[in-house]
Amino acid sequence: MKRSAWVTGVVALQTLWMLALVGLPIYLLILARSQGILNTADGKDAAHGLRVGAAVIAVPALFAIVSTFGLWKEKLWGWWISLLSNTMMMGAMIYSTLDENSIDWDMVAVAVASAVLPVLLLLPVVRKFYWRVTESASLRVDPRRRIWNL
Repeated sequence: MKRSAWVTGVVALQTLWMLALVGLPIYLLILARSQGILNTADGKDAAHGLRVGAAVIAVPALFAIVSTFGLWKEKLWGWWISLLSNTMMMGAMIYSTLDENSIDWDMVAVAVASAVLPVLLLLPVVRKFYWRVTESASLRVDPRRRIWNL
């Protein structure tokens, strides 16, 4: 089945998002081992914090890797994993904009940018593309046996 420009754009954007999520923990781990961090007064604590941050970001990166693979292979499960993981990231970003009694306006742009992928995944063109691939592949009837091939 031929992909529309919208589907190709969503897959490309998801791939870029995945590369950013994979690259960020790697960067944080390299930064945690740098002499500039380790030679400061609280260098060991800062390096530990960077390693914890890398581990936290690695979890959504794993989901992004799996969902990007699924989207490239035109699988419905890839669309679902991408939608759910990107929506959860969007929720975390929106929650991080809220401070005790105010809004952190520096994080609002990040929160809005994190909403782009879930919205694009829910566009009718993209959604129907992934749902149609699954329906046409799984609901075929074998006329000789009169059973469903699922």
